[in-house]
Amino acid sequence: MPKLRFQPPDRLRGAADLSEHPELRGSLNAVKLVKSQRWVWRGMRAACDLEVKYARKRDPGHWELVAVAFVTSRQVDVQPWYDETTDELWRECGFNKKPSRQTVHRRLRELEAVCDEFLKAAGVVIRHCRRHDPRVMAHVHFDFTEDETHAALVHDCQAGEPCKRRGSRGRVRGHALRPRRAATSEARERRERWNEEDPADSENNAKSVTPKTITVGRAGQQITRLKINGCWYKTRDAEAGVRAYTSKGRTSRFWHGYYSGKAVDHYTGGVIPSVDAANKQAYDLFMPLYDLVVSMVGEAPQTVMGDRGLSVAKCFEHATTNGSAPVFPWRRYGDGKRHDKLTHDRHGVMRCKHCGGPMSQVKYSKSNGKPRLWFRCSAGTTPDCARDQTITCATDWRSLIPLARTEPLYHELRKSHRSYEGAHDYWRDRYRVAADNLANRPKGVGLGWHRLRASVACLVDWLRIAAVNGWLGSARRVGKLVRPFKHTSRTAATELADSRARVGLAYPYGPRAKALGAGEETPPSERPRSRRKNQLALDLPGP
Repeated sequence: MPKLRFQPPDRLRGAADLSEHPELRGSLNAVKLVKSQRWVWRGMRAACDLEVKYARKRDPGHWELVAVAFVTSRQVDVQPWYDETTDELWRECGFNKKPSRQTVHRRLRELEAVCDEFLKAAGVVIRHCRRHDPRVMAHVHFDFTEDETHAALVHDCQAGEPCKRRGSRGRVRGHALRPRRAATSEARERRERWNEEDPADSENNAKSVTPKTITVGRAGQQITRLKINGCWYKTRDAEAGVRAYTSKGRTSRFWHGYYSGKAVDHYTGGVIPSVDAANKQAYDLFMPLYDLVVSMVGEAPQTVMGDRGLSVAKCFEHATTNGSAPVFPWRRYGDGKRHDKLTHDRHGVMRCKHCGGPMSQVKYSKSNGKPRLWFRCSAGTTPDCARDQTITCATDWRSLIPLARTEPLYHELRKSHRSYEGAHDYWRDRYRVAADNLANRPKGVGLGWHRLRASVACLVDWLRIAAVNGWLGSARRVGKLVRPFKHTSRTAATELADSRARVGLAYPYGPRAKALGAGEETPPSERPRSRRKNQLALDLPGP
């Protein structure tokens, strides 16, 4: 892995900066932009041609361009968008006349089967941008949010099945045949609380609000049913996850939908999206989204950032093994503390085998697929301390990471993550991706429909980024630019160094340190509290 470098500009004109580019705004201009880049459009056009040879020949036209126009229109449903389209737009998409609404809806739903082709085209654009500036997708933020489906749960108790809502005469009591829908903000707040817990507890909490479902055949169709409060309910969106929230032992509200994942480029703000059912944990969704980023970019990012939901060993291992440095805040579970060990301390700093002193991280490498770190002793107490020492990251995936926590860059990236969570709001506003209320919730249901919208938005977003920054032409050098967060990151690194000195991590410890008379044998975290003066950092959330 090359030495981590980071020099973003003080102001980069990303995808959101279209105020000075009216030629990039609107559906018609988005279609023209895609058509103008034939090196992007050519492969996608062939893959999206779904005409079958044995049926009547279709009228000429490019439905992939229609999908681009639909997604960039800020309309979530086909009918209102179709009513507002102009003849000019349809001619630009290659049609001789405006098709019927039913045909448009049917052809757009057909594109769900090839939605990955839009991501492949976006990957071509991203790799072209990286040839202009290798800082593109070098540092990536991962975050997940809720994405509602329009489907509701409908009471479905059949004859012969016990039903708590059926009276003595066999009729269903009451008029409300659907449980009340929970707001997306409530679902988000609960998920964020679970992110602070032990992964096992978080998983149990998620399972406790996920009702079991069954699939049955009825009238030639497959129906998905789930049992809540002793009654059966059905949903017309079988791929969406369901969370049933209880009050006083009874389910009072439900939430139905998907997880919208986004890998956000730290340099440009560009996004690579994913959509998955909401009955999974964020840390299980991180790995496939990370692999998608590697596939589209052509190489692993230098660093990956995320919130506490991703701060579990499997996410650290997946990123580190593939050559990326994970920058995740510490997730407290177990006894809630970070312990100092004889091999390394709580911040992932290796302790010298010869004197027990702190060491400086000098290198990261993978040999035989096993990531390792190399350190050099900072104390130099004995002649043997001059030799570099190594430790495998598998010793402690969450602590031993390629980018040292004592580096200013680590704090720069970690502190910046919260500002990139705004990508969810930005995509809701511009592309209507990741619905969180009725206004931006598409009436079409199904995982493919949500993925198609996100994939098309990804392609348009990156084309706009490339156009705004002048990256659609041949590659050229970009001058040296100013770093943001520079003062903040140095201050955070200095504060961590002071904290390490206060709790005793800046000095040798362990059996070797005691034998040399350089320090105590017991690690600082294991010493009695009466002997740990000013050790506030031990009980505060670490970096």
